[in-house]
Amino acid sequence: MQRILLTFLSLTVLLLLPSPSIHAKMRSLNKVRAGIPPYTVLKSVFSANNNALSQGLIGQESPTTPNFTWLTESDERIVSTMVASSKNQIFTVRNLGNQLELASGAIDYGIRHLLTPVLLITSSSDNKSVQYFMEGYQDLSPAIRSELDHLHLALYRDNKKLEYKERLITNVEANIDYQVDIALARYQDRVESGRLVVAGSVLDFNNTYKHGAGRLIIININGERNTKKLHAMQLLKSIGSKAMKINIGRDRIKQSAKNH
Repeated sequence: MQRILLTFLSLTVLLLLPSPSIHAKMRSLNKVRAGIPPYTVLKSVFSANNNALSQGLIGQESPTTPNFTWLTESDERIVSTMVASSKNQIFTVRNLGNQLELASGAIDYGIRHLLTPVLLITSSSDNKSVQYFMEGYQDLSPAIRSELDHLHLALYRDNKKLEYKERLITNVEANIDYQVDIALARYQDRVESGRLVVAGSVLDFNNTYKHGAGRLIIININGERNTKKLHAMQLLKSIGSKAMKINIGRDRIKQSAKNH
């Protein structure tokens, strides 16, 4: 009888204890990726290298200086052809949340060694890192959590009362603005001398800005966020009125927010 009572009490205590995952968003476990096996991938790498050797492509190309340093999200949908006609025009750096401080050495190399005149910081309108920040990421690996933790500085004003889509794009923009501010402080000498322009942008995959899915929208240049003032910038005078209308400014977000 005593053993039964102890068993009952133990079960009762276990049921009353809070679940360790009660505050974490439940996610499905990653499945084994079906499709091409690893050895086939490596074989294709060796084949491409052999092909380059046989055609004399290695070491024969003239070194090129990229036009801009591109800090962007670790998102397979974001590819260089979305922002440049040739990958040689870009010095690309990627990380979770397109965060400058997580890649400061690489960005320094692009700005101070390669002397690129533009630092383009690009997020996506449905940025997955920002969504993790909003939904919880306790179930991810310690290394990933450590990188996402840095977003707390950029998104400390996260307004949970907003409708989800509006909250997401507001946070995406806030992160872009924060990264631009960090860059302006880090490279103040080059910006003030006119040798560097820092531009914050969003690749609008879900057509939040209503200019077409996948459109690149510039929302911040050297810390300026106001659309009218961006349009008045001297450095944008030659890009044309159409580009001004569909590629520059975040006003569409403000209009959509009024409609909710």
